Formats: sequence, C-alpha cells, structure tokens
Amino acid sequence: MTSKETIKKFIDANLNVIGISNDKTPAEGSWKRWQSEMRTAQDLKGDGVGIICGSISGNTETNGLEVIDIDTKYDITNTLYDRFKEKINEQDGKLLNKLMIIQTKSGGYHWLYRCDVIEKSLKLAMRPPTEDEREDSDLVLIETRGEASYICTWPTKGYKLIQHSFREIPTITPEEREIIFSSAREFNEIIEPIKVPTSVLKNSFNITKSNEGLTPWEDFDKNGMSIPEILLQAGWTFVSEDSQREYYKRPGQSTSKHSGNYLKASGCFKSFSSSTELEPGKAYYPYALYTMLIHNGDWKQSARQVFKDGYGDKTQGKGETNQEYGESRYSKVSDIDTVSEVDIAKYLSNYEDDFAYLNSVRDDNVAMGLSTGSKIMDEYFLFKPSTFNIHIGHTSVGKTFSVIFLTLLAALKHKWKIIIMGMENNAGTLKRQIIELYLQKPLNKTTSEEFQRGNKFIDDHYTFIMARGGHIRTISDALKLCYKMLDKEHYDMVFLDPYSGFQTDRIGGETSHEANYRLCGDMLNFTTKTKVNLMLSLHTVTSARREIDEATGNLRAPRISDVEGGALFSNRADSCICWHRLIDHEDKLERMTTQMLVAKDRNLESGGSLNSRNNPIRLQLRDWRFYIDGYEDVVYNIKNAGKVKDPIENVVEIKYDEDIPF
Repeated sequence: MTSKETIKKFIDANLNVIGISNDKTPAEGSWKRWQSEMRTAQDLKGDGVGIICGSISGNTETNGLEVIDIDTKYDITNTLYDRFKEKINEQDGKLLNKLMIIQTKSGGYHWLYRCDVIEKSLKLAMRPPTEDEREDSDLVLIETRGEASYICTWPTKGYKLIQHSFREIPTITPEEREIIFSSAREFNEIIEPIKVPTSVLKNSFNITKSNEGLTPWEDFDKNGMSIPEILLQAGWTFVSEDSQREYYKRPGQSTSKHSGNYLKASGCFKSFSSSTELEPGKAYYPYALYTMLIHNGDWKQSARQVFKDGYGDKTQGKGETNQEYGESRYSKVSDIDTVSEVDIAKYLSNYEDDFAYLNSVRDDNVAMGLSTGSKIMDEYFLFKPSTFNIHIGHTSVGKTFSVIFLTLLAALKHKWKIIIMGMENNAGTLKRQIIELYLQKPLNKTTSEEFQRGNKFIDDHYTFIMARGGHIRTISDALKLCYKMLDKEHYDMVFLDPYSGFQTDRIGGETSHEANYRLCGDMLNFTTKTKVNLMLSLHTVTSARREIDEATGNLRAPRISDVEGGALFSNRADSCICWHRLIDHEDKLERMTTQMLVAKDRNLESGGSLNSRNNPIRLQLRDWRFYIDGYEDVVYNIKNAGKVKDPIENVVEIKYDEDIPF
C-alpha cells in the first residue's frame, strides 16, 4: 500500500496515479475513471504506483504528460540507449538535460515530459526476434506512453530517479518532441510497407483477377525511378550516407538533422518525421513514394502517369480498353450469361470514387464545373466532364455556330481537345467558323501569320471526323470510333451535329422510340467510361416551329420536349440547352441576338443554375465577336487574361455587319 501523504505529492504535482500490483496491472481493477477525473489523496492499495499519462496529468488546459519508454532488455547490441542519446544530442545538445528520467526495474528508462502535442501510445522502434528468442511477434525497443495509458514508477520497488523530480517535469515544444520521435524511429528495424490500394487500381484499369501480367505500379517498382531520384525531384536534400543508408532532409524548415533514410539493401525509404506526407516508420518502395511525393497521394493519378510513361505489360496494363468496352457494349452476348464463374469485381461500382464523392459532399468540397471564361455565363453554365448534353434549337437560329463557340471557349480556357462530327456542315466550314471566332476577324482579312496561327490552334485542339460524305453512318459507328480514338489519345469533348443526320440503327424489331432510348443510354455510358463531355445537337419537330408567342408575335422558344424523338432525350441527358433567336423581330439587334436557356442540369451541385425564358443568356454576334449580354467579349478576355483589369466592364460599341456568319 502507498500512503496518502505520498499520493498527495503526486497530485500536487498535477500527476494522477493508480495503485499497481507486482505484475504491473491496476490493483484497483478498472482505472478508466481516473483517465478523466483527478483523484483525491488517499491510501492506495497495491505494491507500487502508476502515473496516468495524457491530458489528465497535464499542468495546463492544453498540454498532457507523455513518456518515452526505452526497453533495453531487448537491445542485443547493449548500445541502443547511448546511440539514441547521441542522435538527439546531434540535433539539440540541451534537450536531454530538460527531461525527467527514471530507470525501470528491468534496466530500461522512462523519459517524462509534458507537451501541447501528445497522442495515444506509439511504437517508435522495433526489431524482429532472433531464432533463439522464438517470439511470435516483433520486439519493441522504444515506444511512447500517451493518452489512455500509464507507467509504473517510483516508489515502486526497483525504480530509481535518475534526473529531476516529479515537480520538475518539463514542458517541451512540439519541435523538441519531433526530435525525440524522429531519432527513435531511426532504430526501427522492421520493414512494414505502406499499403498500396492494388485492388482499387486494378478496378480502375479494369484488370481482372485472372490477369497475371506486370502492372504499371509493379513495373515502376522494379524498373522505374530510384528512391534518391524521387526524393530529389520532390525537393528533399541529401545529407549523408554510410554503407547501409542514405539520409535525406525534407523540404521546408526543420530542426532535425535529417528526416528519413533510404535503406539500400531493402530498396525502400522510411520517414522519421511526422511533418511530411509520409507515415512515419512505414516503408515506401518507389511507386508508393512517387505517389505520395509527386502526386500528393493520388494513387490513380500516379498509376495513369506511370502507365503513360510506358510501365506495365501492354497486354493488360489497360485491362479493358475503351475500345474493348465499346465492343462489349455492342456485343449480343453477355459474359454473365456464358461464364459459370463471373469476376464480380468487373461489375462493381468504383469504391474509391464513391468514397471520394461522399467525402467531398461531407466536406462541402464537391468538384465544380470549369469556367467558360464569362462571369455571366458561369452563373448558369459550366463545362463538366463525364456529362451527356443535348442542344436544342429551331432551324436557322445559329445552334451549331453557338455550340462551336462553346467548344472554342473550352479549348481557349482549359486547353481541351475536341472531336467534332458534322453530318450537315462540312469540316471546312466549321474550321472557318472556329478560326474567325478565334482571330475575331474574317478569314479573308487575315495576315499570313494570323492564318498560320489560326490553323495551328485548330491542329492543337480539334480533330474533325469526315461524317458528311464519310464512313460514319450511325451514332453507334460514331461512339465505336471515339472509343478507339480515346485509347490512342486524350480528348475532353465530343460534338455530334446533329442527331437527325445519323441513321437510326435499330436492333431486331426495335421501334424508333426504343432505338433512341437505347442510343441515349449508350451515350451516357460513353461519357461515364471515358470522362468525356459529349454534346449532341437536336432539331425541333415541325409543329414546334409553328408555335407563335401571342404576347410578342415571334416564334416561341423551344421546350426540351420539342425535339425529334420526344422527351426521352431530355429525360436521359445530363443537361439540356435550348438555343433561340427572334429571326422575324422588327429590331435588328434582337434578330441578331442568340438566346441561351439552361433548361436542365442533373448535377447542379457542381455549379451552374437554370435560367428562365424571361432571363436568357444573350449572345450578340458583331464583327466576328460574340458579346455576352451585349458587352462581355469572352474570347478577347481569355486571350488577354491578366492584361484586362475588369473584363466585365469593357463596354463595346456595337457595330452592324451585313455579313453575319450564321
């Protein structure tokens, strides 16, 4: 039993205690209460005293007691304690003198301190057992005792005070604590690799379980960048080396001499510091280190990059390619029907993508669509990957020309690469429209340098498929070709113009409605698989082109259900844009103004909104420039970003030109 007087001295030093039995277990049974409640002085039963670590034994509202436990009985070199102290002294020669030190009855040591940063107990250094020891688990050399833990201490039999008293337990800084921790981790002999989410990556690359080829990440580990190359590229600094290790220091300010070491024989890197992207003590092989330091921990991004750089067996690196996926979509036989044992992983949703989305919603950080470059348009319309968009308009309202303008903004603002298939307009006409909008002048007024610059812009951002007079007959043909093209090169957007220009490829006894419904599903699947923004233009039905707005006497703006094929297109599409122009209006300004109505957007959480028929976005084309609401010249503003102080205030005098390129 420990006397009340002795217990009072601990409490007066802001140290909560429990009674300890000979086997180091709490003599009072459960001690959970005392982890959060300071006890009063009283006799304690048991054979010794234990100090409860954590915030309950802090001496301010913000700090707590933490203990470094050095177990020398497992030190087969008999030099661990001295080498540990030497590592710390190399970085701060005064730090050890601050700590309260107690020797344990087994010959080990407890270093006591308080700090504003403390954690639960951590194993900092371990070693594997020798053959003679016959232990089932690794042996701990250095660990911490933090929240929800305790240590046996003086006056328990066998424990000796070596340095300072309980009233003199120091408060150290988080930086000083980091010196102790990083020094301890240098003695960790266990190689515990960080976990690479291989199953998630295989799903992302559609690599089935039966595939035995070398994955991009496996190939990178074997034949890719070396550990030193990755560290240096990420801004780490080489410090020193010996026969077994190379030592490196992390970027930024650090009081530590070095932050981690490269184990030459094992081919891995281990960080000592908790102030990096790396988990302290874990082993990082090249691909994992490359992912964390170069790609900010984005496993999918790094896998795509190393595959792009040529790593992995080409027969399986992509697994199911876009082309193979496209072919499977159009196959008459499903492997679910023919294979007795189906690889279910092939059919599951991507867990990582789903979790990332849910987490972004929780953190109010949902990925937003991309700006058009126009403050006015961005309120309603943004460029969004992985979306199927339909563009609806009456004949002769400039629908195709307006969508071409949107593609130009995507290419200018975000360097998007775009595929265009025009079934009514030939490629030369569309290219002319893009170049004139890009240069903001008619083609026959351009200089030789401007003409070359315009064509280079086309070459850099656009690929035109010969649809009119070419080999593309149906939407299915178009999608199959796009799948193949996307396996060879990256594209961000596809524009199919118009739907009625493609033949309807019916299967079996399908009705036209059933075929349209199926093809809309195919286009949705295409955008999901490829992450491409697909835009499809649609004509309105004849009856809609006869409806007059009684209030104005002008042709009524189209509804999303006014298209050939009915409402199924707007039901299936992710977004619907209606284009309109009052081509019979008595005011020439109104006749030459295209109205843009965002009638549907399934994904408004990523930005944008719907606008009413009474509040359309107004695009006025004058002298080969589109002015949004009459004054915002978006193309000019994007091309002169940083040079224009406040683009929205650049009011332009509107000039009329008889040669309007609609």
